[in-house]
Amino acid sequence: MKFEDLTPEQISELSEIYWNRTLSWDDRMKQLSQYLGKSERTVQSWISKLGITEKSIQESPQLIKAKERKFDKKKKRFIITWAQNDTPVHEAFVSNIEAYANFIEADIHIIAGRYKNPTSVFTDAEYDTWSPRIEQYLDANRHEVHKHMWIMSDVKIQPTAVDPMTGLQGMSGINSCVFGSPKVHMETIPVLEGNLPKMMMSTGSCTVKNYTDSKSGKKGEFHHTLGFVVVEIKDQSTFFARQVTATDGGDFHDLYYKVSYDPNESESVVKRIETVSAAILGDLHYGQHDERVIKKTLDLFKIIKPDNVVLHDVFDGLSINHHESKDPFIQYQRELEGTNSLRREVDDMLNGLNDFSNYNVTIVRSNHDDFLDRWLKGTDWRKATTMKNSIEYMEYSALLLKGAAPNGVIPYLINQRYPQFKTLGRSDSFVINGWELGQHGDIGSNGSRGSLLQFRKLNTKIVVGHYHSPGRKDGALAVGTSTKLRVNYNLGPSGWLQSHVLVHNDGKAQHINFIKGEYTTLKP
Repeated sequence: MKFEDLTPEQISELSEIYWNRTLSWDDRMKQLSQYLGKSERTVQSWISKLGITEKSIQESPQLIKAKERKFDKKKKRFIITWAQNDTPVHEAFVSNIEAYANFIEADIHIIAGRYKNPTSVFTDAEYDTWSPRIEQYLDANRHEVHKHMWIMSDVKIQPTAVDPMTGLQGMSGINSCVFGSPKVHMETIPVLEGNLPKMMMSTGSCTVKNYTDSKSGKKGEFHHTLGFVVVEIKDQSTFFARQVTATDGGDFHDLYYKVSYDPNESESVVKRIETVSAAILGDLHYGQHDERVIKKTLDLFKIIKPDNVVLHDVFDGLSINHHESKDPFIQYQRELEGTNSLRREVDDMLNGLNDFSNYNVTIVRSNHDDFLDRWLKGTDWRKATTMKNSIEYMEYSALLLKGAAPNGVIPYLINQRYPQFKTLGRSDSFVINGWELGQHGDIGSNGSRGSLLQFRKLNTKIVVGHYHSPGRKDGALAVGTSTKLRVNYNLGPSGWLQSHVLVHNDGKAQHINFIKGEYTTLKP
């Protein structure tokens, strides 16, 4: 390969690799050498000739000012998004953000993102610039807006990075944090008991798509999302955070509000919503559930009136848990507490489900539901650790023998009490407003162990349960839990978080994250 033979596509790819700050300098040079088939010395010479070199960021007055940005300590709410240099903003979306920030009295922070795109028609020849439209909001500083929440505006993430927060988990210690990226990702990091859950979120963008004509550039363009993060400060010990994503037109929903741009009036309007397409609850595990979360959820439902309610792991199986069946000390404790009564556990589950009897409920087939069927198939009732479940063993075994419970005993028992509820089988699909909601998350492709990373690769938007640690990787989301954050088996550091997902009527999905039994300071 000769220098003069380089194509525009190859130059774009070279720029992508050179400016990928998620890699070390040595790794970038290695990749460039392999790509060109040249020595590192030759690579550096070619990079210099092409003008793909480091600029002094001090050359940009906007960036100098952004590095000195302070947050308004009088504000209790913050809206954080990301903007690419030398790129127009999405005008309607920015207008909607401003209207919503005014409505909820929030401080706007737009993280100054940098991306080298030699093929862009917007690039300034002198230095990086950002749209004057958002200059007053630009931020390149780090802010401790709450003792448990940081805005990491000084961390520059390559916008084409597959997982934008990879390697950044320890940067904020045990505190939650927000990073700027055109992708919308979320993960929870395990912390020791006594600490607030640690959330990591990326923001989404307020600028239009502007990527290199390369493989990584096209992937970045595909996952480019208009969005922002809302952070709310309740008091010195409690904060709330959630992500918001917008339509291509720049309109968005947040909790019980819709913000839309009226081109005829050239203004943005904030309105109360009446319904949402679906509410997917964190795994319930009746008997281990947190009453505070259930109560707040039902209060929320009175406001947003979900067309569909999707439930995961409604049965816990503590009374017959196969993981504990051979531990005599645990079994003795269960006997003393009375928590080894299958009848009582089933009744508690059925009684708990009555809270949702007035909604259009779908129950996803889950691994904890399987506990009962597994117990029936693998237990000799005459040799069981307790005889108190013998009658239930006979009754439920008869259901399997008769073929009366093809989807399992738990779905059968639920439908006996609530025939209006839809109970799914393991391979059933349930799609609402473009989102697949019929999979629990424990089983992946071809019977393998499920993971959010694996579901991300499916050619569909999907919301799953199972992990108790909510997450988001592009169009793959996982709810958290509706249980107490500490139960008998999640010892040591835990990333559990009480969290639901709402699918709004515009087809956008949003996590609702609970801290100390609450999820927002906003009043409907």
